[in-house]
Amino acid sequence: MLEYHTTISNNTNGSWYERHGFNLGVMAIIWVFLALIAFNVVGGIVGVVAAVFLVDDPTNIEALMQVLSERTTVFFWINTTGQITVFALGSLLVTRLAAEPGARRRFLRLQMNSDTHKYILWAIVLTVVAYPTVIFLGWLNAFLPVPDWMAEMQQSMDEMIAKLLGSENILWMGLFHIGLVPSVCEEIMYRGYVQRSLEKSWGIWAAIIISGLIFGAYHLQITRILPLAALGMLFAYITYVSNSLIPAMVAHLVNNGGQVIFSTIYPEMLDQELTAETDLPWAGILFGVVLLITLLSILHKRYLASTPSSLPNTPE
Repeated sequence: MLEYHTTISNNTNGSWYERHGFNLGVMAIIWVFLALIAFNVVGGIVGVVAAVFLVDDPTNIEALMQVLSERTTVFFWINTTGQITVFALGSLLVTRLAAEPGARRRFLRLQMNSDTHKYILWAIVLTVVAYPTVIFLGWLNAFLPVPDWMAEMQQSMDEMIAKLLGSENILWMGLFHIGLVPSVCEEIMYRGYVQRSLEKSWGIWAAIIISGLIFGAYHLQITRILPLAALGMLFAYITYVSNSLIPAMVAHLVNNGGQVIFSTIYPEMLDQELTAETDLPWAGILFGVVLLITLLSILHKRYLASTPSSLPNTPE
């Protein structure tokens, strides 16, 4: 961790953004908006290409939407193409502007350190233990007002996912599209480029909170923004203390992949929805929240004990 900061302090040239007076945090937030637009543009292009092969008249939007609703795998290939080309490759490209020459991999934390395996185990445990907290936040989220159009969009998305996961022999495809691809592409963008840029501009805790909130909002799921933002902050913290993107990628895969596996084994899970009237197992929820806080406290104390306070990478 010291090596990266020493490299920066000794290099008077700085990144392209820094040399031209751009704030890295502001540019990262701008990239999030541009990436969301580009993601939809790429999806639209792939959808048009798919329409040429799926319908007789590619200009017939109604026929195209019907085919996409019937062939949900096409929809997920559209999503996967956008994830890879925009969130992963696009973020790698803009990192060339935000990081100093020769320090791009370290900027994104695309590295394995001597203790990365330890943090991978921590990431897996924390993600599993966080599940009761995620459920509780999902329940709280149910009290937030949601516009009808967004609720309908969310319902349509849930129906597509349920239809995909309800298909036969779909487990491996679900793990690829919903588990593996987002765990790599979204982590490169949010815990890699965005988080590091925010850290350099506004400090670590602002970076963790803001990147988590952006991650929750990006999914355009107001009905789940609180649990998604909390997971984003958890992944951001794991990335920071481990100084590697790998543990967060594993944690993301455990979260998404676990949902795919359990929903294929217990398809009735897909019909369950948290509402303000849902009766939660409060004893289990309380135990889970306390356990998560306790483990995070232990991890943070161990991190501080292993990181001299004089290092710039130490949280304040």
